[in-house]
Amino acid sequence: MVDRSGYTSKKKKRNPKTTRTEMSNVEKGMIIGFFHCLRNIALVAQIIGRPWTTIKSFLTRACECLSLDNIPRPGRTPVLSQRQHRTIIQAAKSNRKMTRSDFRDKYAPGVSLSTGLYPLPE
Repeated sequence: MVDRSGYTSKKKKRNPKTTRTEMSNVEKGMIIGFFHCLRNIALVAQIIGRPWTTIKSFLTRACECLSLDNIPRPGRTPVLSQRQHRTIIQAAKSNRKMTRSDFRDKYAPGVSLSTGLYPLPE
């Protein structure tokens, strides 16, 4: 796309800030299962494909906390879930004559107009 100055604007795909990924529940279960069978952290790390320090710290945390839950991420929690967000968008597309306050009352009661219906145009 060419803007008024004559230069083309190409949007760059942003690279992630880190290569780390959160372990899925399946991976966590595999780690615990392999460790109980093999009793060797280095071998479990090789099978799973994660560093042995990650496996060791996960097993330590799982034994201490007796939980497999991840630490909550920083930042404000969203007011609407992804499901509520999609429902509002689909309803807005199917019924274009409804006002923003009607949508709020029907699909997101108790949420302010600006917060609850930010995906919708004025």
